[in-house]
Amino acid sequence: MTFSRPIGYSLLAGLSFLIVLGPLLTRLDPFVAIVLSLGLLGGVLWALKSIEDPFWVALPLCLSAFLGGIFTEVFELTLPITPFQLMFILAIGLWSIHRTIKAHRLTLLGLEWPVAALVALACFSMLYSVNVEEGLLRLLRVSLNFVFVFYLYQVIQTKRQLIVLLTSITVLLTALAGYAAIFTILNPEQTAINIQLRGIGVASRAAITDADPNIFASSLLVGIAFTTALLHSRTVPAWQRMAALGSLLILTAGVLSTYSRSSWVAVAILAAFIIWQLKNFRFVWLGLGAAIVAVVTIPQVQVLLFSVADRALSLLDPSSDSSSSIRLLLGKASLEMFADSWGFGVGYRDFSYEFARRYDRYAITYVNEPHNISYQMLAELGLAGFLLFHGIILAIGRWGWQSMQRVRSSLGSWDHLLGITLLGTFLAYFVFHQFLPRFLTNAPLMVTLGLLLAYVKIQRRESAIKDSESLQN
Repeated sequence: MTFSRPIGYSLLAGLSFLIVLGPLLTRLDPFVAIVLSLGLLGGVLWALKSIEDPFWVALPLCLSAFLGGIFTEVFELTLPITPFQLMFILAIGLWSIHRTIKAHRLTLLGLEWPVAALVALACFSMLYSVNVEEGLLRLLRVSLNFVFVFYLYQVIQTKRQLIVLLTSITVLLTALAGYAAIFTILNPEQTAINIQLRGIGVASRAAITDADPNIFASSLLVGIAFTTALLHSRTVPAWQRMAALGSLLILTAGVLSTYSRSSWVAVAILAAFIIWQLKNFRFVWLGLGAAIVAVVTIPQVQVLLFSVADRALSLLDPSSDSSSSIRLLLGKASLEMFADSWGFGVGYRDFSYEFARRYDRYAITYVNEPHNISYQMLAELGLAGFLLFHGIILAIGRWGWQSMQRVRSSLGSWDHLLGITLLGTFLAYFVFHQFLPRFLTNAPLMVTLGLLLAYVKIQRRESAIKDSESLQN
């Protein structure tokens, strides 16, 4: 580990700080003092290395995005903050120091002006909004998420970093999915209740990192995409494919334990996209065969099948499912709002207010948020916001597709697998948020978006180098 001269000076300052804390540490229990000293020293070294190379803090920052509100949901702490918020503040601070020392030029996305126009439009809508305070707070949060995406775009520089990030995220998500499956679909008490229900309902839905099981399920998408791509690649070593298979089974169990139909639709589209790209159908037939055997021989799987089938089939009968019915009503209300204010919408974050005003008999229900990002933009920001937002989405998808096509000749290579994973996950998130709100505040989605744009940047840079070399030759 080597440090530049400014970092070396900072290291001396950090050690001096620890020396100053010496008298305080002597008042503590010796074991606590030793642990605290080592922790402080390790933290100083990590912070200094993060200033030298921001990837050292970008990795835990991305991992914290997938922990969500775990303080509240698992540890039952009433903290108004999340691990991601703490890490984000630290990461931006350390990156600012890094920028001051290194003075490297920022790499522009090419989307700065459209994103700025979308934010400006939302600000403009506050002039006629009746929900200004909530709108401004939400817009601030959305803007910080855009800053986070821009930060990842600047920090991630190599494919190796992308691989390390995706592998680390998948390991974390596998652990969370395993925990969710154990305490829901593999829980004997829950299974006994589900046996009695026989598909009429479910005893409980897993939601570890978020109060909404659907959002927790969506956080597993990138892990499912990465392991599915590894499994179906013909060039990855066998042991990596076996590890991917084990992780994929656990992640699948985690998604099933949430009973989130929106995520099931997204996972189905994600898997179809990856298999179509890699042209490897062998594991599809093996998976179907294994699933049939499991259903026939394992009673718990039969119970799970009844519950899952009930949740899935209820999509086809809106009259039997209040969730589907209210979504249709929300969609109808959004079209009415658009018809009344088609240019610039009813105002950012005014959807819930307008819905309660138009359908006062449903105002007392807990579902009054727009459950589709497309009609949310159409209703709240009008045709201008709808076109701006979807133009940005199409541009990102186009860039990702073009970058993936550049390495299509090396089918199943790491270059190709990274593109398939990130573009497929982005597509799955867009599909998922056609049924659920919080598109612009979904932290795992923002991680995926940042990594996808970094992948595009890396592929463009490598392509430019190859073109330059070919011209010289």
